[in-house]
Amino acid sequence: MAFFRVGSNPRYTAPAKNPVCDQYLARSSRTSHAMAGLGMASVTVVATGDPGDAGDPGDPGDPGGLAAFATEQALTRVDDRAQVPAEHFALAIEAGCVALFPPAARPDLGSLPLIIDFTERAYARPLARKDTLARATGWKGGYRPPVVDLTAGLGRDAWALAGGGCRVTAVERHPVVHRLLADALARAAARPALASVAERITLLGGDVLSDRPPALPVSAETVWYLDPMFPLRKKSSLVKKPMRLFHHLVGDDTDATELFAWARRQAGARWVVKRPPDAPTIDEARPGVEYRSGRLRFDAYLPR
Repeated sequence: MAFFRVGSNPRYTAPAKNPVCDQYLARSSRTSHAMAGLGMASVTVVATGDPGDAGDPGDPGDPGGLAAFATEQALTRVDDRAQVPAEHFALAIEAGCVALFPPAARPDLGSLPLIIDFTERAYARPLARKDTLARATGWKGGYRPPVVDLTAGLGRDAWALAGGGCRVTAVERHPVVHRLLADALARAAARPALASVAERITLLGGDVLSDRPPALPVSAETVWYLDPMFPLRKKSSLVKKPMRLFHHLVGDDTDATELFAWARRQAGARWVVKRPPDAPTIDEARPGVEYRSGRLRFDAYLPR
C-alpha cells in the first residue's frame, strides 16, 4: 500500500486560490460518489463557511471543499473537531491539507492525522525500468503503457507509475480516500517540480462494479492494475498505526476477485495484481508471469 505521512505539515503553506488546484478538486468532486452501501466506519466533516455548490470546492471560505463534500456525501458537518463523536473519524483541514483524524474512542489507532503528501521522500524515488512494478506493468525501452489503477488507495503506485512516464487513470471508490487523494494531487499540481507527474494522473471516483461506473479509457494497450486491501497480519502490534487507521476506515476488499473478473472482461494488454509473497492467486487461473520483490509479488495475466 501507499506510504503516507502522519501528523501536521509545518513546511506546507496553503497556496492562494490557484486555478490548477481548483480545476483538479472540482473535477474530482464531480466524479465522486455517495458513501451509502460501502459499509464504512462513520466520518464527521469539520468545516465552516457556506458549502455552496458541491461541484465547486474552490471557495476560499471552504478550504479543501470539505463543506461541499459533506453536503454531497450527506455527512454530518460540525464547526470544531471537539464536536466530533468519539467513535467517528474526523475529516478536517490541518496545516492547509485535508486530513483524516482517527476516532478518539480508538487510542490503538493513534492520535495523529493521515495526510497524503507527494512531496514526501517515499514518493521521490523515480521508478526505474528494472524495478519490479515497472517490469510487471510491461515497460520496454522507452515505452510506457497506459495504466488503469482500479484500487488507487493512497496513491503510491499510481504516483510511481506516473513519475516514470505512464498515463495513469486512478480509480478510488471510497469517497474519503478519494478526497484525500484529490487534495494531495491538487497540491502537487501547484508545485512546478511535481506538476508534470500530477498531470499524468486522472483521478476518478466510483465503483466499476456498481450500476453507475466511472467512464474508463480502454484500449488494447491498457494495463489493468489491482492492489487489493488484505486483512491485517495477526501480529497487529507490528502494523504501523497509520496503516491500522486506514484499514479501519476502508476494511478489506472482499470483492477483489469480482473486481479482477470484471477487469479481465475488458480489452487490455495485461492485468497485474499485487499480492503478499505467500498469498494464493486472486482466482484459479495461473498468471502468465510472476514478479517477486522482497515482501511483494506481482502476478501478471496476459490476454486469453
